[in-house]
Amino acid sequence: VRPGATTRDYITRVLERLSLLGSVFLGLLALTPTAVEGITGLTTFRGFAGTSLLILVGVATDTTRKVRSELTMQRYDTSFDDFYNKK
Repeated sequence: VRPGATTRDYITRVLERLSLLGSVFLGLLALTPTAVEGITGLTTFRGFAGTSLLILVGVATDTTRKVRSELTMQRYDTSFDDFYNKK
């Protein structure tokens, strides 16, 4: 990566795209409870506002990341006894 105008333009373009996609996702997430209520006629989803769903998605994502991290760590031998006892 070389510093300059082309790099700046590229990074600006990527950030704009990410911001747009993130905004659309958050908008859809906020409208989901209303859409589900309108389609199904159930009013039980009124307690799940867009903010609640955002928190649930964040917790699920974080939990998934932690589980994957633990599974990856189990593949490695983390015992230092063999390392220090080598001659």
